[in-house]
Amino acid sequence: MEDPPARNAAWRYGFNVPANYDDVGLNCGGLSIQKANDGKCGICGDSYVGPRDHEAGGKYATNIIVRNYEPNSLIDVKILLTANHVGFMEFRLCSLVNSNSELTQECLDQNLLFIEGFGTQYPVNEGIDSILLRLHIPSGLSCPHCVLQWRYHAGNSWGIDGVTG
Repeated sequence: MEDPPARNAAWRYGFNVPANYDDVGLNCGGLSIQKANDGKCGICGDSYVGPRDHEAGGKYATNIIVRNYEPNSLIDVKILLTANHVGFMEFRLCSLVNSNSELTQECLDQNLLFIEGFGTQYPVNEGIDSILLRLHIPSGLSCPHCVLQWRYHAGNSWGIDGVTG
């Protein structure tokens, strides 16, 4: 996610945070790890079994606030796909009390965001690499430290034979 800059890529956009040179590789640890853990991922795309470098306490979780938004507003989001795997995208928002609060998937699931013109899921079609979307921030949602989660549910798996698995 280019805008707002995701914590794995914020270094690319001028933020003084540790550089993650594998920022395009957050894939839940890979398909075999994900399957071994009942499809589970770390909240920020890390392997479910760790290390979780992008979650609280991890080297890329620096608590830098990259953008500020108002409740009941539309925000622009820009996604750059370095590899298009079709599928669909969703966005969630968690309201944390402060940067030290524990982020949970349950909190994120409370605010599945609406994408203007698409509902809650944006279908990724072949041949697309740059995506501009508008997300609706719910009215009444206010937090001193919000976390935006972008989930890309890929329609295929790199390195897996589509016929034999």
